[in-house]
Amino acid sequence: EGFDILDTDGSGRIDAGDLLVALRALGFEPRKDEVKKLMSDNDKENTGTINKQQFVEIFRAKWGETDPPDLLRLAFQLYDTEESGDLTLENLRDVTEMIGETVSMEELQDMINEAAGIKPGDEGVDTITEEQFMKIMVQQKEKEGTI
Repeated sequence: EGFDILDTDGSGRIDAGDLLVALRALGFEPRKDEVKKLMSDNDKENTGTINKQQFVEIFRAKWGETDPPDLLRLAFQLYDTEESGDLTLENLRDVTEMIGETVSMEELQDMINEAAGIKPGDEGVDTITEEQFMKIMVQQKEKEGTI
């Protein structure tokens, strides 16, 4: 989603300036020379641009350099667009897609309900807090064996 916002001409590619903006928006503070290196490492065609897949790979590499709780807190804040202190099911779907996870809406609703302490069969909840979000993301990573 972040990539698509930066790809203003719809070409499927962004340049170094766009990458710098994206990384800063995601809470990273890259130096211009670091962005230049990221571009040269990923721009195999020497076009001065990268595609969406290359952007995702850069993001995943940067994600790995960051303390997971800090990054999860940042992700929560990034997707809490109304600054309400809560995330909706749709917000959570966007977060999981951004970090490269494939989770159905039903699974996400189940995770939200579990994090909120809702028992199976009871009426579900529509939003979750930052603490509940952190719990969901940690559970998902443990399920995959990546923590």
